[in-house]
Amino acid sequence: MIYEKKRTVRYAEIGIAGRLKPVSIFNYFQDIASEHTALMGVSAYDLLLKGLAWVVVKYQLDIYNYPTWNEDLIIRTWRRPFQKLYEVRKYEIYDDKQNLLVDAKCSWIATNLNTKKPVRIDRSLPSLLTDHLAEIDNDLISLDPVSRPDFSRTFKIRMHDLDFNRHVNNSVYPVWAMESVPANVLYTHSPRKIIINYIGESLYGDQILSATQQLDSTPIKTYLHSLISEQTQKEITRIKTVWQENDDIKTDQTDQSREHQRADK
Repeated sequence: MIYEKKRTVRYAEIGIAGRLKPVSIFNYFQDIASEHTALMGVSAYDLLLKGLAWVVVKYQLDIYNYPTWNEDLIIRTWRRPFQKLYEVRKYEIYDDKQNLLVDAKCSWIATNLNTKKPVRIDRSLPSLLTDHLAEIDNDLISLDPVSRPDFSRTFKIRMHDLDFNRHVNNSVYPVWAMESVPANVLYTHSPRKIIINYIGESLYGDQILSATQQLDSTPIKTYLHSLISEQTQKEITRIKTVWQENDDIKTDQTDQSREHQRADK
């Protein structure tokens, strides 16, 4: 029940440091999970026909080494149901020498699209989902709320942010959180750990406040994020990010500006 796929890092998937963007990693995992569930007949499209939808609840991502452009990768995923109500899915990314680069896991529930309430997996989905179980530790954690925001930004939900269920794609939320981190950190650091608690939903046209609190942690920088719907004033997502400096890549903003000026001349 382990599903594996090879892929190569594309230029459009890397960021300013020449490394794979965190959002691209989330998208890799979303793609491979979709392919795996399709083989079992429980993809998002399959569930839509039953009036159901997969909803991610918690996520934890650890990045040990960032892949770079044109690098060949091996991505693996497997899953395990818990208490017949939700399942935990595991992901791994390896380079072509079998070095582990990224490790992640997330928990999912199936919900009724009309009632918005969870349904029992064993009663609503094929028995295949409860057979041939693979080992996964269910150690996903709950985060504390932001108590004192130090930085904030606002975003308006675009049509581009939605998936085919017309909800904001789960990979968009960590982007909103990380965009409220100070620019000097964004230029010189990369996230090494991302923990997400999905609490509510957001829809097209909503205005989202991304509030960020810097936690006491040196030299590693750690932030707690809260995404709040300005329409309802309800918290929709809670995120924690841990950042390390890009020691091997020159990303000073002033130097970059000077380089662009020289290029323009």
